[in-house]
Amino acid sequence: MRKWFFISLFVLSVVGTVVWQVSTLGEKMDAEDYLVLGIEKGSMGSHYEAIEQFKNALKENPDFVAAYLALGNAYGNAKNYKDAINAYKEGIQINPRHKDVPQMEMNIAWVSHINDDDKTAIIFTKKAIQSFTDRNDYKGVAEAGLRLRLFQNKK
Repeated sequence: MRKWFFISLFVLSVVGTVVWQVSTLGEKMDAEDYLVLGIEKGSMGSHYEAIEQFKNALKENPDFVAAYLALGNAYGNAKNYKDAINAYKEGIQINPRHKDVPQMEMNIAWVSHINDDDKTAIIFTKKAIQSFTDRNDYKGVAEAGLRLRLFQNKK
């Protein structure tokens, strides 16, 4: 009796899952759905697939700053640094007060540093320090300050 109960429960859960997936198949994905899918693809190492999902998110919502951050990260992971910097800059331009702006500025600094452009790295690290300060994020200020020392000591 108990065995049949668990078998029935298992079969019902499988059938329920299949029915749910089929019922949601026709639903249009929104920008956040594409963002989540892109993050999943990127975490599995499929950076080019992630890039496509982030672009889809931006087609749905061109003002989605978090998608620009994710797109820049995916380009960076694919070693496409020029497009990474451009994605971060577009996100910053859309909403300079967005909570992700300091992180995008730090990412521009790091990518610039990787490309031996420490002048740009220093400029964007200083911008990030100001952005973190404006948001009362003193942990971010401290981390950016350490990064700034690294870039300045490289000269």
